[in-house]
Amino acid sequence: MIEIKHEKLNIKGKYRCIVISDIHSHLERFQQILKEVEYTTNDYLIINGDFVEKGTQAIETVHYLQYLQQQSKRVYVLLGNCEYALDALINEDRLCQEMLHYLRKIGKSGMIDQIVFQKHLDLKKENPKLLQKIVRDSLKNELTYLQSLPTSLETNDFLCIHAGIEKKKDWQNAPLSSFIEKRDFQKVGHCLDKYVIVGHLPTSNFYKNQINNDICFDEDKKIISIDGGTGVKFISQLNALIIEKDDQGLHFKQHEVQPLPVYQIKKDYFVEKKEIHKVAWPHFEIKILEKKDEFSLCRVLDKNDVLWIKNEFIYEKKKHYYCLDDYIDAFLSVKKGDLIKVVGIYHNWVYIKYKNEIGWIPIRILDE
Repeated sequence: MIEIKHEKLNIKGKYRCIVISDIHSHLERFQQILKEVEYTTNDYLIINGDFVEKGTQAIETVHYLQYLQQQSKRVYVLLGNCEYALDALINEDRLCQEMLHYLRKIGKSGMIDQIVFQKHLDLKKENPKLLQKIVRDSLKNELTYLQSLPTSLETNDFLCIHAGIEKKKDWQNAPLSSFIEKRDFQKVGHCLDKYVIVGHLPTSNFYKNQINNDICFDEDKKIISIDGGTGVKFISQLNALIIEKDDQGLHFKQHEVQPLPVYQIKKDYFVEKKEIHKVAWPHFEIKILEKKDEFSLCRVLDKNDVLWIKNEFIYEKKKHYYCLDDYIDAFLSVKKGDLIKVVGIYHNWVYIKYKNEIGWIPIRILDE
């Protein structure tokens, strides 16, 4: 059973600390960012929850974190809502049917699914309670590890917690859901006189008309949000917050890994700048006003914004239309020789990242 555990860490003198959140079973991306920031066992390393699910290497990620902690006492791994939910699905008998639903609808490629694949289990034939027991027995060591994790880690200079804390001095006296599932933390804030570092909600959610996965620094509220949307957003990155302390005080840096292919532009392309609209969580339902071969003119129902959405990003469910994920209707100007990152190629148009902007260019100007 998972319980609330608040830990404190007194760091003396100069130090370097790396904080990473929401790895979501993307082990290779995690290993790459550790390499790029030149992590060593002299550094403090804090994993701020949600390191499992939504990726293909859940069990391997747990084992790698255990390995890192064996190599250094300066590695701290905190609980997230995904770890909590996973533990409950596997350990609570009353949730055996929920586990089956999770496997079929949500948790494909997660930790439970890995065991089902390894054991050659048939979801249609296995009794739900027996299936749950097989998974529980197979993941006994991993579940024990999840149950040992602290909920928060407070140092001299900052507090790390997965989703946030309540705005009161005795913030520790709150239900677990407040620490690992809080959704209004960036809006409400906190009472501490130090920075609170959180993951949980992808930072792109906080930008009105921009898809941006970079770390968000709110100096006024002393909140640093670091979830780059890995495993959750179609356009995502894994962020590392690097905290360095010296005689002058605290210094923050950020580094990201975003494995998108790089292409070169072969001819100039100019478009007049227009107002940009964004479709974002949780307002994905749309109404199609005019359908064309490549893009359709749509209205976002909850916001009444009207924009052109690429047809491949539109899907129908129960006679309602939705946008697949965060979407931006920007069309970008580029110059011959420019290097751009390609998010996806859709018929005659390419969705790209260029100078920290996301938008569309025609495929004819892309060098093969």
